[in-house]
Amino acid sequence: MLERFAVLNRLWSFSVLALVSLLAINAIQSYSSISELVMNESRTSNTKSMLRAVKDVYSSVQDAELGLRGFLISGKADQLRPYFISLNSIKENITTLKGIQSELPEQEPRIRQLEKVIEERLHQMTQNINQKSVNVNSDRVASRNMLISHESMIRIRALISEMEEAEFELLNQQYLQARKSRSKVKATIIIANGIGLVLVIVIGVLVSRAIKRQKTEAAWLEAMVEKRTRELKHFSEELQRSNGELQDFAFVASHDLQEPLRKIRAFGDRLASRYSEALGDGADYVYRMQNAAERMSKLIEDLLTFSRVTTRSNPIESVDLNETMKEILDTLEIAIEEKGAEINVEALPTVEADSSQMKQLFQNLVGNALKFTRPGVTPKISVRVAETQNTDGKAGSFVKWFRIEVEDNGIGFDEKYLEKIFTPFQRLHGREQYEGTGIGLAICRRIVQRHQGELWASSELDAGTTFIIDLPAYQSDKVDTLTKELIEYEF
Repeated sequence: MLERFAVLNRLWSFSVLALVSLLAINAIQSYSSISELVMNESRTSNTKSMLRAVKDVYSSVQDAELGLRGFLISGKADQLRPYFISLNSIKENITTLKGIQSELPEQEPRIRQLEKVIEERLHQMTQNINQKSVNVNSDRVASRNMLISHESMIRIRALISEMEEAEFELLNQQYLQARKSRSKVKATIIIANGIGLVLVIVIGVLVSRAIKRQKTEAAWLEAMVEKRTRELKHFSEELQRSNGELQDFAFVASHDLQEPLRKIRAFGDRLASRYSEALGDGADYVYRMQNAAERMSKLIEDLLTFSRVTTRSNPIESVDLNETMKEILDTLEIAIEEKGAEINVEALPTVEADSSQMKQLFQNLVGNALKFTRPGVTPKISVRVAETQNTDGKAGSFVKWFRIEVEDNGIGFDEKYLEKIFTPFQRLHGREQYEGTGIGLAICRRIVQRHQGELWASSELDAGTTFIIDLPAYQSDKVDTLTKELIEYEF
């Protein structure tokens, strides 16, 4: 089901990405079309201004011509008023026309030519007025000046017509371009609205599907949690039953199994004390039987100790390891004196632990260092400590940890047997060389694991061994290691 959801997620993500891409492309196109439309409107406005300025120039020249003609015909001076008014208008309109930058390069020489023709005509008008003032009653002079005026206006009108025709043709092109730009803008807006609507619909469908999927996943997870809870409850009951059986075994081992051994040893003692002479060579068999019974009793006691690490552990409390080490050295005082051992212990920390198991842990390690010594070499045992941090993802990560090393200069061992020494009842040496059942280090590792730490060793044959303990300063929870491993396995 999760894989199907993943495929749908990829499909919908691709759809949304495609729609957003189309919307972005359309937005760019819209911006380009609007920019083109605005630019075209600006060009159209410039063309209209050009046409208006050309028209204004021609109108002002016409007004001056009308005033001049009225004066030439009537000879009255008041008829020249429109002429003088138009002179200023002509100059202003020509200046305005020259200030407008036409898109047509051919308009610039036409404007210069128009300005020149108008100046010539104004000069002629001034001469005409002067001649009329001198020859007031000369109709012949008036007629000749009227003819000159008509010819000049034809030239001016021709230039104006050329300029207007060129600008009107440009204006038509601009109108057509503007129509195309408006159509393009309209199309992009419609497409953008359509894509936006589709995008809203798609997002709505996605939200609806996400809500539905969330409900489905929540129901699935709830069912899985309920299933895991039932399984955990079942395993918890199995674990309790197993612990109960282990405790029953411990009871049987401590009572029912020890009782026959005690009788074997007791009867063996009687046979050895009362009938040793009558037994002859059989006394040796009785002695071996007693040793075997004693070893069997010791094995049972060690096995009980191994099983009780988790089944009969004491509560976690603050333990000063300095006090623990002091008690251990007091207990091993005789063995230390017999061996002449030199022991150097650094200041140890205070940790959260089971005090009795800490005592058992360090007593086993120091006891091993005293037991596995080299002949003729003074035993030297060092207990060092350093503060570290655990970042390996185990319980108590990123909090204060301590690394405690117990180093000796004893017989050592080949490191290819490293894991074997932590296996119950595994020995690297015979019972004739070193006593013991081979379960001490297995108990040590189990104690360290119960405290959520690690125990390993480094060694070199005939050079000594260093046992290394990584131990957290604080226990993140108070569950036993076996229960914790069960929970991690299930989830």
